[in-house]
Amino acid sequence: MSVEEFSHILEQVRPYANYIYLHVKGEPLLHPQLRDILVCCKNAGMTVNLTTNGTLLKDKLDILLNTPPHQINISLHSADDNDCIDMDSYIQQLFYSCEKLLTDTDTEISLRLWNTKEEPLLFGERNCVIKRHLYVNVQSPFEWPSLDNDYCNERGFCQGLRQHLAILSDGTVVPCCLDGNGVMALGNILKTPLKDILESPRSQAFMAGFRKKQAVEPLCRHCSFKERFSHKL
Repeated sequence: MSVEEFSHILEQVRPYANYIYLHVKGEPLLHPQLRDILVCCKNAGMTVNLTTNGTLLKDKLDILLNTPPHQINISLHSADDNDCIDMDSYIQQLFYSCEKLLTDTDTEISLRLWNTKEEPLLFGERNCVIKRHLYVNVQSPFEWPSLDNDYCNERGFCQGLRQHLAILSDGTVVPCCLDGNGVMALGNILKTPLKDILESPRSQAFMAGFRKKQAVEPLCRHCSFKERFSHKL
């Protein structure tokens, strides 16, 4: 996504949200114009949360120190699936970068361990405070939704389009960040105003379904993440 396209998207989302999250199945620190994107967010008055696997954190530290996000989520559990990194170097550089950010900025850092097979607790808590602005967040693993998943449940609830939506790198708008492949494409924000996309029949049917605790989209039926909201119903 170019900076120009990103700036256009910011104009579209500003009436709806104060927060923007840089992620969706990609590594935001890989973007060659990360500095410009963070500056655009700052100029637009948007609060930035960023999710990363942390492998490039030290390389991009100068950018993050000069234009600090509100929060950085670091998916430590992703190291389990990455056999091409040296774990000792990874942890050493990660902790160095975190300490630098915590010392020089007000950025909050959440170290994610979303691989707890049993009850997802650490010292009896799901979100442990290590010190000011540093947390460890534990969750059980989840399976990315797919139409081929064995899991299927039409009942459930999700905050998609109510509290969040996702915009892919080509401008495709989807209801949530778990649809990184654009299966539930609602429109393209680079071609259609976001207001019209949200008022489209498909978007309205999506929200109306979850108001009735019903997943109307096939991908949502195959998404086990919605079970995390069940205890709140």
